[in-house]
Amino acid sequence: MNEDILHKRIEDAFKEIWNTPEQIPLYIIKNLKHRLRPYQQHALEHFIFVQKQTNSNVLANHLLFHMATGSGKTTVLASTILYLFKEEGYKNFLFFVNSDAIIRKTKDNLSNKYSPKYLFASDGIEINGRNISIQIVDVFPLIPEEDTIYLKLTTIQKLHRELEDPRENGLTYESITENPIILLSDEAHHINVETKKKKKPDKQMIEEKNWETTVKKIMNSNIKNKMLEFTATLDLTKQSLFEKYKDKIVFQYDLRKFMNDGYSKNVLIARANEDDNSKMLNAILLSQYRKYIAKEIDLDLKPIIMFKSQKIALSKDARDRFFDILENLTVDILKRKITRELSSNRGEKNVWEEMFEYYESADLAKVIRDLRDDFSRETVLTVDTQEIFSERDALLLNTLEDLNNPIRAIFAVAKLNEGWDVLNLYDIVRLSESASSTKNATDSEAQLIGRGARYFPFKFNGEKSFVRRFDYDNRRLSLLESLHYHTINDSAYIKNLEKSLDAAGIVTREDKFMRFEAKVKSKFRNHPLFREGKIYVNRRVETTEDDYTSLADYKIDSSQNYTLERAIETQYGKKNLSLSNNGLGDYHDEKLPLNNRLWRKALQRNKFFRFNNLKKFVPKITSINEFINAPDFLRGVTITLRLPNDITVNDLSAQEKLGFVEKFLTEVEEKIITNYAKERGTTEFEGEAFSSLIDDYVLETNIVKTNINNSRGMIQSHSMRGKDWYIFDQALVNGLEYDLIKDINALMAELELKYEEVFLIRNERKVKVREFNGVRGFMPDFLLFLKDEAATYQVFIEPKGKHLKQQDKWKEDFLLSLNTREDITIVHESDSVKLIGLKFYSDEREDKEVFRQDFRNKLLPNSPSNDSISEGLFDIGYSNEIE
Repeated sequence: MNEDILHKRIEDAFKEIWNTPEQIPLYIIKNLKHRLRPYQQHALEHFIFVQKQTNSNVLANHLLFHMATGSGKTTVLASTILYLFKEEGYKNFLFFVNSDAIIRKTKDNLSNKYSPKYLFASDGIEINGRNISIQIVDVFPLIPEEDTIYLKLTTIQKLHRELEDPRENGLTYESITENPIILLSDEAHHINVETKKKKKPDKQMIEEKNWETTVKKIMNSNIKNKMLEFTATLDLTKQSLFEKYKDKIVFQYDLRKFMNDGYSKNVLIARANEDDNSKMLNAILLSQYRKYIAKEIDLDLKPIIMFKSQKIALSKDARDRFFDILENLTVDILKRKITRELSSNRGEKNVWEEMFEYYESADLAKVIRDLRDDFSRETVLTVDTQEIFSERDALLLNTLEDLNNPIRAIFAVAKLNEGWDVLNLYDIVRLSESASSTKNATDSEAQLIGRGARYFPFKFNGEKSFVRRFDYDNRRLSLLESLHYHTINDSAYIKNLEKSLDAAGIVTREDKFMRFEAKVKSKFRNHPLFREGKIYVNRRVETTEDDYTSLADYKIDSSQNYTLERAIETQYGKKNLSLSNNGLGDYHDEKLPLNNRLWRKALQRNKFFRFNNLKKFVPKITSINEFINAPDFLRGVTITLRLPNDITVNDLSAQEKLGFVEKFLTEVEEKIITNYAKERGTTEFEGEAFSSLIDDYVLETNIVKTNINNSRGMIQSHSMRGKDWYIFDQALVNGLEYDLIKDINALMAELELKYEEVFLIRNERKVKVREFNGVRGFMPDFLLFLKDEAATYQVFIEPKGKHLKQQDKWKEDFLLSLNTREDITIVHESDSVKLIGLKFYSDEREDKEVFRQDFRNKLLPNSPSNDSISEGLFDIGYSNEIE
């Protein structure tokens, strides 16, 4: 079916030379807070392509983005608002969903510049030199302002009631005919009930049918109206939905692809026949183990656990027992548990063996103290429908990623709503063995697991990543990229859960490791290249103090905005009228007066800003006084406070003022540490001993458990026996990398005819180059060494999945510059060593052909092209080994 959808037709069109995708307009990129990910760029390229087609107002007035949970659909939505405003003049945008929680979240995303979740640039939206404002409205104005985007946010239920039962100063069908509207639908599943055509409609279905009719009426009220839908849950196996949407799916990026591309955590199912007490203790030990691992790489991680029950009484009982376990835990009890768990897990190669081996040699008294500190009554939150739920608790629940938020565990009953997003959820523990194992129950669990699988980006070796990095080369660190779902080993439940996970596109892995090993062939160990040869990488030089002379050099914005929050307690589930008048309109902005005394007090309370330490990162300053008074540093800072109308800056206590300054300095600290680099790459290359960088290596990974053939993305071991040109006995590679090896094998006869020596080396994260005059580095996956009578050639080769080509284009630019830059030198070598970089080797047939042509032009320039070999490679199945 996927071959017939609009997305696929656009992809096919892009393969034509006259249909190359347009660049994303600069005003979109500049006005977004976050950099677009590659797949988000592709989504916008598809959208813009369709908008520029003839008669798009008629033929493409209803489009759908089918994108995975956690993939940043709202960022794409925000981008389409900017595009339709700037390019097509739309000013009225009607956003509707099925949940009040998502309304609140989206309001912050799109209109509250003081929210950490705000998606647009913090200094405001600017297009063509004009400041553009986003105004939240209940009714669209008859005469809109020139530089204003009007946004109405509502639920589909409220929208239907409002239009069908119009009131004075409310939205009516007549009022929406005046100016064209863009309808933005986010996960509004219920507008498709008419399409599904069930035989016996009940009361809810009749109501939902009316909602769908309401949307159709709005669309028909003005010929220029358009609708954009954003969903992660479109079931295209239903023929009626497929027929409705096949010409509307402008972009498709489902959860399975999202996970396989590395943008999510790995999902592991931890099954055991244990009681709830044992499961809870194991979960907090695993969570704390994650925290200890993170500390080893200087990462301050706060992993969250969710303990999930089906009933409120069960949840309360479990919470009471949880604290009893911690209060009664002793070193002797923990020792006995470790011994018992190791005896049953020894040799299993699972996380429990690894974790309990760690605790076996740990200071258990300290471990218990840490557990009691981290999982106290103040750091455990209860979420159910009968508790008094304060705004403080709601704030805690929605800011779990904040290190200042103390919560480590949540006891929950029903699954948290679609608007709840938390990236640092690492464990979901299913409590009560008698819970339902029906398909509906496991479908609900699968949805929760899908939300919990969102990736938590963190910094490692100075680099922050939004994709997984440790699937294969660091088993311990892979725990920081994994979600564990703890459940009973009940066959009926597990069977239904696996079906639900597979239907949702969630790729799971077993809590068991596979081990692959590649050894350098003994024959090659005796070769001069291994014993005496060199691998050439570019030198790095230290930066100077003149590279860091202002806050701007650390990418710090000197103008910051903060809001004074009010904590109002209300009963969960009941409307508090006082909250409805607590919107952004009841606030005003004031500058916080900053002076030397306030800065000095705040700096003294943070160890990072002690001069001896700060000087390491800000080498230009000669004193703390200079850091405070220099216009390019703190003297140039302005802090704007959003205060309730009945409060002024003068009403704030000294402690409150200090708190805002400390908050700013915490952000300054993070930015300085993140963006200060002691080294940059140069164009001077020098040789390092080959044998010090290339040796035997081992890969360990969790076993993928899925019914879908995902072998292209999996590491597999392929024998390279008899292939002297490949220096390892096994090729431990994924599908794309193995395609590359097969392509090189097909050209081996020509290579060996031209060169005296040919060796292909897999670079297993040892050989690293750094961009010229920059700080970014990478490790090319393969090195090809060639030797003829004139020179030795070191060729850098990088396979790259198509989803990463645009994001990593700087790497390809680096490789290609090796062939053209005249300032590249190789230290202590004559012209007998040449460095060559090739174009990316990528998934698409055309990309592979471009690589082959580049390969021939640079390495086999006088050899006749063999088109039959080039074409024939596509007929070789992935499972086939090299002949």
